[in-house]
Formats: sequence, structure tokens, C-alpha cells
Amino acid sequence: MAVTSTDSFGFNELKLFEVARDCLPDDRKKTQNLLETKDDMLFVWNQKNCSVLVLNWRAANIKRDEQAKYQTLIPSAPQNFTVEKILPSTESTFLALNGSRGLSILELPRRWGPNGQYQNGKECIICRSYNLDEHLFIENANLEILQIRWHPASPTDSHILVLLSDNSIRVYDVDSFRHVWRVGPSPSLINGGISKLATPSSATGAGSVSSSSAKLAYLSSLGDTAVDFDIAPPRVVSASANANDTLSLAVTTGMMRDNFTISSASQPASGSQMSESFIKSQKPDSGRVEWPIVILRGDGNVYILCAGIDTDRPKLQGPISILPQVDDNYGLDSCSLVVIPSLPPTVIIAESTGKTHHALLLEEEYPTERSFTELDSSLVIYPSEWYLQVLETVELELGLTGVDEAKTYSCPIYLKRDLLNESRYFAYHNAGLHAITLDFTRQLRQFAENDEDLSERYPLFNSQSRAEYLVCTKALQTMNTNAVLGFALLQSPAGILLFLASGQVVTMDLISDHCLIRDWKVKSSGKPNSATDSPMKKLLKDSFQDRIQMILKTGTTQPILKLDQSSEPTAQESFELLTQATRMLREHYFVRHDKARQEIEKRVHVLRLLKVQQLNEIAQLQQEKQQIRETAERLAENYEDICDKQSALFKRAQEVVRLATLRLPKGSFSEKKYAEMIEKIASATKQLQKNVDQGKQKIAAQQVQVEQNQKLINERAVSLPSKQEEIIKQIIGEMYTQIEGFVKDVKKINNILNLS
Repeated sequence: MAVTSTDSFGFNELKLFEVARDCLPDDRKKTQNLLETKDDMLFVWNQKNCSVLVLNWRAANIKRDEQAKYQTLIPSAPQNFTVEKILPSTESTFLALNGSRGLSILELPRRWGPNGQYQNGKECIICRSYNLDEHLFIENANLEILQIRWHPASPTDSHILVLLSDNSIRVYDVDSFRHVWRVGPSPSLINGGISKLATPSSATGAGSVSSSSAKLAYLSSLGDTAVDFDIAPPRVVSASANANDTLSLAVTTGMMRDNFTISSASQPASGSQMSESFIKSQKPDSGRVEWPIVILRGDGNVYILCAGIDTDRPKLQGPISILPQVDDNYGLDSCSLVVIPSLPPTVIIAESTGKTHHALLLEEEYPTERSFTELDSSLVIYPSEWYLQVLETVELELGLTGVDEAKTYSCPIYLKRDLLNESRYFAYHNAGLHAITLDFTRQLRQFAENDEDLSERYPLFNSQSRAEYLVCTKALQTMNTNAVLGFALLQSPAGILLFLASGQVVTMDLISDHCLIRDWKVKSSGKPNSATDSPMKKLLKDSFQDRIQMILKTGTTQPILKLDQSSEPTAQESFELLTQATRMLREHYFVRHDKARQEIEKRVHVLRLLKVQQLNEIAQLQQEKQQIRETAERLAENYEDICDKQSALFKRAQEVVRLATLRLPKGSFSEKKYAEMIEKIASATKQLQKNVDQGKQKIAAQQVQVEQNQKLINERAVSLPSKQEEIIKQIIGEMYTQIEGFVKDVKKINNILNLS
């Protein structure tokens, strides 16, 4: 499989994209999202056959030699609208097919088999699908879908939120309609001005909203139409905060999804359509969980809707105060919004002109208690408990800057956050793709993780965010637009996937976290041997390198150019493109290189002067070294003479001490001790000798007595009378006879006992 420099994953050669090129949509002038990934599955919408092409891209990337087979998912119910966006659910259970005039939910089949495909790799699979509220769009010809989001707290992974152009958010549980949440004035009651408004539609049925093109246009011109929304991380509030709001206990099962985390469960919902067994398995808590839904309007105002899945009438708060305040409210042409779940949450607001505002969503310290209405007397809007602190504004370049810079290009910008790195998000549009890296999120995380106060050593927000223009699809104003038809993020390995209107597929490797490279560079520079370098060497080395890098560092990035290949550019367009490239080189590259060359020449001149000065100092040091050597030799000779004299004096002193000791009148203390010990030993020896002599005398006397006694014993003879001898013999004979009788009796008894 051939892999080009702009297709590092080799997706251009896949059979799936060959089919997708032949089935491109008719309207390819605006940005869509007909391509999406979830884990290792790649989904591509086939506009021609109204089906979904799906492929295990990770297995296809590993088995490059084999032809990777894709599968076709056919919806059971055909769509009567043009699909412009596909969005898989959080747990890959459902797939949402979204268009401006309809929404369909596709139930994904189960996966099994060695390659992790659906139904063990079956080629075509008919999937159950649900078309939501078809009659609503039939009865309202100007009603459009602006945004869809899967709710992260859905216990069944089936709840989806739909933002409509009539300032309402509809909540669906697959094909079951749940609620209608009003997020602004209804256009059905605007007729050339502000009039008396009706009550909001009930949440018990689908409902219908009558509107006209003129009324919608009037409301949009005021900027009172919601254009986008996103779900912020949840929070736990007191159960008595609002008795009318009820949240389902099922919220707790999905709190960990989509990088959201909460610590306690919510109160059970009255009228909840959950199964009774599930509700009983949960334990009610003293607090409830709210999911703030951040809503963006076209005039740049931001509102928050605090709601759960089963909230019937949520509180709409706003407009949020945006600080610091500016005259244009940070843009009057806002088009998209995304919430990054950092701490605190980061809100990104994009304008069609290419500006993106980075703000922190902070809680008000002293929120007010009053409420008010805007345009609609039945729509109560509460004061906001939050405010936005804008930290910076990044201006994205929509296409390469042409010769005539007076002409500006604007188009809707779509935002997508990086699930692996909270410090990065992506912006794709008709002119290509940008990657924006936020530095303050890393600083906030380090500040929160460290207990000590680091504000003095490491001030927050001391670095700006970086925007990289990755892919450019529009070079000149007159060229055709090569819009983005699909953008997805790949994981393990990390990368990006871009599908363009010309049929080109761009895949590039992606660094999961840019902080790793920066930390590695910092650690590698702190080598142990660098501590031995002189301060002058460090100064000349580090500062000069940093200065050259700063000079060569450009404020703009050159993207990969992917233009529309359906028509050849004219000579005038080619000349403008060449002129633009030449001007870019002259203004952004040649000037910086000339300045860097001048700095290098200046540094070389300074180093030459330093070299001459150092050579002179080396000569002086050599002379001083020779003088020091001569002085050292002279001192060594003197030292040897002094050592000899000292040795002679030491020997003389020893001899004097010896002679003085010999002439002392008494011995020394040790000699006295030794003499006393000798005397004691002599007296003890005499006493022992005396005792030995006495012992010998006693032994001799006893020996004489023993000999006398032995002589007397030998002379004495023992004799008995004859009569006594006979009597003794007779008695012994009788005893012998009795003993023999006893022995015989014993033998008889033994024989008797043995026989028995």
C-alpha cells in the first residue's frame, strides 16, 4: 500500500474511499461532516446509496498487504432529507444521521469475530433506523436543525439533544420524544416587531411550531437565534434550589462518560420513564446533579440551561457577562461553540471571520436573585450564576493571504475538541483545518496540583496559544472552494483524517501531547556536565541560540495545500499564486534569514575580539605560570632543608629524654608496679612450697599406718566349728530342694495356661 507524505496512514488506497469518491454529495461547496470515527471503527456516509460504509481502520492499518474489506450498513427506514453530519453515540450503540431538515437514528449491530467487525464481517447489514419528528419538518418548511449532541449522562446511551432554529432544544430517547426546552424567543410570535408571546409548548407530545421565512429572518437579524450549544461538566446542587426541576437517578450511570466526573447522585425524577427496577436500585441523595448546557447565539451572547435528562422545565440563565467588556461583544457573527472540560471549564467561541475566543467559565461570587424576560413574556430568564473571563483571541487565516489583502473571506467554522488532550482543539472550515493548542490549561492544571503558591515563581497565562494551519484548501479568492466533507481524530496511534470535496484523503500523525516534547527538551538540557561550564560559555551558548530561534520563528504556519482539482487554474490565478508564494518568502522568510545572518556576523565579530583578548590573557597566564613554578621549586628546596633540620632536632630531643630518665632517683611508676608484682609472686610461691611439704609428710604417715593394718588382716584366720558347718550345709540343701519344687510347679502352671 503506497503511503504519501500527506497520507501517512495510507487511507487513499482503501477500497472504502474509492467507493466514497464515486458517491460524493451534489452540494460540495460547504463544510460537512460525513465521516467520523469511534474507537477503531470508521464511519463514512454514502450519499448515493443512502448507506453507511464502516471499516475497522486499525486492523486495516496493521494488515497493509491484505485488501481491507469494508461493511455497508443500510438503514431500514430511508431518509427524506440530505445527510450532512454523522455522529456516533458515546458507547457506539447508535449512529445519528443529521441534516438541516431531519434527523435519523441508526442502531448499530453487535461486533464479534477476529477483526472486530459487525456480525463477523458480514458485507451488507440492514440496521434498524428511526426518523425523528418527520411531520414537524413537513409542517414547518423553514425549520432547520442547527446542532445535535449525545447526552453524556444517558444510562442507555440513547438520549440525544437537538437544537432547532426556532430557539428550542428537543430531547429524544431514540425514537421517543421526551422534552422541549425553550432557549430563546419563539419566531412564531415575532411579526415585524415584539408582540405578546404565547406559552411554551408542552413536553408531553411532539408539538408543532408555525413559523415563516420572514419571521425567522427577522429573529436572525436581531442575533437572538441560538446557533450552537455544548454540554459542560456537571455540578451537584442543593435539592431545595429549585423544587420544579427533577433529575433522574440514571444520570449517575453515565457521569464518567466523555471525560466528565461527578461525586454524588441526583434525586429521582417524578414522571420518569425509566424501568422501576433501575430506579429502585439507586439511592436518593441530598443533592441533585445539573448539567449546564452552554448556548451560543448569533450576536455572541451566551446562555446556560441547567437541566438533566428528565428535567421538564429547566432554568435558562443569561446572558452571561463576558469580561473584559468590548464594544462588539467579541463578535456579532458567532457560529460555533465548544466546551473543554478543564478546571475550570474552557469555552471556545468561534466567529465566521476566523476569530476564536478562549474564555474560562467561572462562577459568580454574589449572584443576583431577580429574573427578567426578553421579547417573550412567557420565557423567564434567570440571572446567570456564571461569567466568562476571556483570556485571549486567536485570529485564524481562512486561506492563504492573496496579493489583494483588502478582500477578506468568511465562512462557518466548526470546532472539535481533542478527547486525548484537553489543551488542544481543532477548527475545520471551507478553507482547511487548524489545530489550536492552549497553554493556559496546562498552567491551570499545574497550579491546581501544587499545594504551594506558585504564582510568584510561575505567573499564570504568561504564554500565548499557538494556532497551526495544517491543511489549506483555498489559496485565492477566485479559486473554487475545496470544502471539508469530513474530519475525524484517530486514536492509538494518534492522527487526523480529512476528507475533502475533491475526493482527496489527508491523514497525518498527531502528537498526543505537545508538553512531552517541551519537557523532554528541558530535561535533556540539564545534563550533569553542563554544571561545569563557565557562566560566559552558558551566556554565549544559550542566549544566542534562543535569539536566533526567536528571529527565525514565524508567526504563521505554512499548511499543506490541497486545492480543487476539478478545473485547471487560469494563467492569472497561477501568476497570483506564484506572486503570493514569492511575497511570503520575501516577507516572512528572507527578511528573517537576513536578520539572522546579521546577528551571526555580529556574534562572530564579537567572538573574534574575545578570542584575541583571551589569547593575550593566555600569554600572561603562561608567564605567571612560569613564575609560580620557579617560586614552587625554591619553596620545595627550603622545605627539604627545614625537614632535615627538624629530624635532627627530634633525635637530639629523644636522646636527652632517655638520659634524663636513667638519672632519676626512683624508678618509674611501671617499674614499681612490676617489682611489687614480683614480690607477691615470690611470697605466694614460698607458701605453696610449704603446703606441699606438709602434704608429703601426711602421705608418708598414712602409708605407714596402712601397711600395719594390712599386716594384721593377713595374720587373722577365720574358722567355724564343725557342727555349725554341717547345719549350714543342711539348710542350704533344703533350700535347694524347695527351689527345685517351686520351679516344677511354675512349669506345670505355664503348661496349663498354654493349653487353655
